[in-house]
Amino acid sequence: MTAPAVVRRWNDPPPARSAPVPADHRVPGRPGDAAVGRRAAAVAGARVREQLVRMWRVAPIGAVLLTSLVAHAAVVPHLAVRGAAPDLLLVATVAIATRRGARTGAGFGFAAGLGADVFLATPLGTSALAFTLVGHVLGRSARPRSAGSAAALCNPDSTCFSCRTGRLHTAGPAAEPTGASPSRQSRSARRAAARRAALRRSIVCTGLGVAAGRLGTVVVATTLAGVPFPTAGGLLRIAGVSLLSAPLGPLAGSALRRLGPIAGGGG
Repeated sequence: MTAPAVVRRWNDPPPARSAPVPADHRVPGRPGDAAVGRRAAAVAGARVREQLVRMWRVAPIGAVLLTSLVAHAAVVPHLAVRGAAPDLLLVATVAIATRRGARTGAGFGFAAGLGADVFLATPLGTSALAFTLVGHVLGRSARPRSAGSAAALCNPDSTCFSCRTGRLHTAGPAAEPTGASPSRQSRSARRAAARRAALRRSIVCTGLGVAAGRLGTVVVATTLAGVPFPTAGGLLRIAGVSLLSAPLGPLAGSALRRLGPIAGGGG
C-alpha cells in the first residue's frame, strides 16, 4: 500500500447514511405474502377435510364395534345354552372382513379381540391375535375375482350377477322356460337361487370363522401363556358357540348393508 493511496482513501467523503423511513410511509409487506398465506390456508383446509372424511368413513365401523362389545357383555350371557353362547364379536369380525377386505377385517378383529380379552377369562392379547388372523384370512378369501377368472369359472347357472343377467360371461341369453312371462320367471328364479346361495355361504363362513377364532384363541393361550388346552367338553362348547353364532351372520351382513356404502364398501 502506497502513501498516495492512503491519502486518497483518507480524503474520500464518508458514505451517506440512509434516513429512517417514517412509520406512516412503511410498506406493510411484499405482494407475494398474501398469496403464500392463502396457499397455506388452502393446504391446511384440505388436510382438515381429508381427516374429517376419514373419520366419517370409520365412524360406522366404530359404531358396530361399540354395539358388539356392549351386546357381548350385557346380552349374550343371557342367551347361553348349556354354557355355550353366540360370539357377537367374532360374528361382527367375519361380517366386516367379508365386506371390507383383509386390512379392515384385521384391524376390526384386533380391536374386537382386545375387547374380548377384557370380558373373557383369557390372557390379554390372545383373542386379539386370533381375531386379527381370522379377519385377515377371511378378508383375503372374500376378495372379488378378476373378470378373466370369473369368465373361466362362471356359468349361466351360477350365482354370479353377470352370469345371472347374461351381460358379460355368457355368449348369449340363457334358454328361457316355457310358459307365461318366461324371462321374468327365469330372472326371479335366478335371483331366488342367488339369495339362497348367499345365505348358505354367509352361514357357513360365519360358523367357520367363529370356530377358527375360538380355537385360535385357545391355541395362542396354550402356546404363549401356558393355559391348559381344553378337554373334549371345552371343544364341544366351542362347536356349540359356532353353531349358535352361524345364523347371526346373515343378520350382521344385512345390518352392514343398511349402513350404506361407507360401511359396506370394499377396502
